[in-house]
Amino acid sequence: MNPMEQAQLREVMSERPFPPEEDVQASLAWETDPNAWKEPQASPPYMAPLVDLFEDLYDEKSILDRLKAPLTEADPEFFDLVKAYWAQLKRDNSPLLPLTADETEFMALTHKEGAITIDRLDRILETVFDWMISQGKSPVPGWTVWTSIVSPQAEQYLDD
Repeated sequence: MNPMEQAQLREVMSERPFPPEEDVQASLAWETDPNAWKEPQASPPYMAPLVDLFEDLYDEKSILDRLKAPLTEADPEFFDLVKAYWAQLKRDNSPLLPLTADETEFMALTHKEGAITIDRLDRILETVFDWMISQGKSPVPGWTVWTSIVSPQAEQYLDD
């Protein structure tokens, strides 16, 4: 099924009126844009922003909520961008996607799976942090480089 057919099927399944051709093209461009996460609240017609997609999936029970305590000074945009990037990786079925964002599911992972998830989350955080720094923003006041969240204990499972 080509992208146009996929978009048409999504519209039929959602029981919404089919959008004009230009809206379909905007949606298709957004769905394949590797930089869509950089505008976390943006969305083409008939589609939800990436942050909303993340929130719909994890509704305040994500492993990201645990990070807010040690990063209380972080710019709220930082967490929106992290959620948007995560949602984009999920949308794209990326192999870089952490195994889960759900806190309960995370607690049930093996040590190796947990380490993989934290390592992938760390890469998402670092990517967003570095991008914000490159834009002249301060994602976490006083930080100029990302400090990894992967513990030495977790690293031992990544080497296996």
